[in-house]
Amino acid sequence: MIRLILLLVILAAALLLGPQLADHQGYVMIAIAGYTIEMSVVTATLLAFVFYLVLLLTENVLTRLFSVRRGLRGWWQNRRYLKAQRQTQKGMTALAEGEYQRAEHLMLRSAEKSDLPLLNYLSAAEAAHAQSEYQKRDDYLQKAAELDPQAQLAIQLTQVRLLQDQGEWQRSRELLEQLRLRWPHHPQILQRLYRIYQSQQAWQEELELLPLLRKQQLLTEEEFIAAQEKNFRAQFDKILEEQTADALLAFWQHQSRLIRHTPQLQLALIDSLIQHHQDQTAAEQLLPRLRKQANEALWQRCANLKLEDASALLQLLLRQLKQHPQSAVLLSALGHLYYHQEQYVLAQGYLERSIALQPSAKDQRTLAAILEQLRLFEKAAEYYRLSLS
Repeated sequence: MIRLILLLVILAAALLLGPQLADHQGYVMIAIAGYTIEMSVVTATLLAFVFYLVLLLTENVLTRLFSVRRGLRGWWQNRRYLKAQRQTQKGMTALAEGEYQRAEHLMLRSAEKSDLPLLNYLSAAEAAHAQSEYQKRDDYLQKAAELDPQAQLAIQLTQVRLLQDQGEWQRSRELLEQLRLRWPHHPQILQRLYRIYQSQQAWQEELELLPLLRKQQLLTEEEFIAAQEKNFRAQFDKILEEQTADALLAFWQHQSRLIRHTPQLQLALIDSLIQHHQDQTAAEQLLPRLRKQANEALWQRCANLKLEDASALLQLLLRQLKQHPQSAVLLSALGHLYYHQEQYVLAQGYLERSIALQPSAKDQRTLAAILEQLRLFEKAAEYYRLSLS
């Protein structure tokens, strides 16, 4: 636009000054290397003007040519970009449909022109993994890591997931523990480590992780308590399978005061002792707790004990019966203890009272066995029948 205005100004000046200069054209001489060119000022001006017009025309033609070239190049690049996007979409579809070989091929072909090449390589790794091409999978993950160093966490969590799917629990555990050093509170790392510790029965490591999972709100309070109890029960059982009751009590004493005063864990300790036929040790754990607080959970454990001498425990339970005469659980505990002491008449009385208040199959079967010992076979058969209904 500016050039056009400039040309119009020059043309107007030429029209105005032309007639006045017609009789005074002036004189211009140009000498170059022995050649001499002579002309009037008006002619020289016109030639210069024409030369300028030729320059403008040449510039315009060249500009258009280069614009066309750039347009062609942009069109070609855009075409390749759109093709890469279509291939990526087809690759994702193939991966979702289980066509892993095709998905891998499409993802790799479109990786260089894709908006998100990281996604292409991660998807290619998924496809290779599904074909059990584990070396290719690791190569693609390495390529993704080189391509985007800022995405290390996402890449390595993908690797962990694929390793776990492959059954490589130890390798995935080592990788996760390395990641935890850099991201100690990352939810995915903590949750995956928790599952690995459970699968490997790494009880101590799991136990140390549980408070952090609760703090990060990855476990509710109820889930935390249940997981903690399950963990300790597993540790108790393992110690009793491999060592002695004394080893278990030593382990228990090494726990924190908070742990040793948690009722659920105290009961878990007693249950493990009873299940491994350490009844006397279990009774020693029960007695001081019963003296501090009588409750149904402790009475239920008493009913499972088979002791050579249950006199101390029986005396304590009889004193508590005066305060809880209508407790079916306490009456049941007394009945089972007297049964194991072969005091069948006393056992019968307590169990009949317990069943009258709260029938249970266990009490009915035990009472039937007692009645057999007392040669009351018809009555015993009746209680056997009731225990099955």
